[in-house]
Amino acid sequence: MSDTEIDFEHIKQYLGDDIDLTKEVFGLFKSQVEMWSRGMIADTDDDSWTAIMHSLKGSARAVGAQRLATLCAHGESLVADKGNTQARAEHIHDVKYSIDKALIEIGRWEYRQTLASMRSED
Repeated sequence: MSDTEIDFEHIKQYLGDDIDLTKEVFGLFKSQVEMWSRGMIADTDDDSWTAIMHSLKGSARAVGAQRLATLCAHGESLVADKGNTQARAEHIHDVKYSIDKALIEIGRWEYRQTLASMRSED
């Protein structure tokens, strides 16, 4: 796994150099993680927990956030005996940390795009 949270080559493979489409995909990702993060509650029922982890995993994979996707895949297994509140609470911390790092990288990318756009307008 790379040192970055977002695999920009992964995105480029699917979206090419389409900056507007990439911005749209990142916007969808940000909306998804905001929505699903609110549901990450350590003592929620197994079905809800699995659905949230699965949805986050899909969103992460779509933008090349492989570390986050891997964390969410592991999170899907934190059910039944393995799904105790303490294990889930620790996992929520790790997932939210990875989300924050991914969002920071996306923000940096967006900032660079804004600067490039401003320069091209000169």
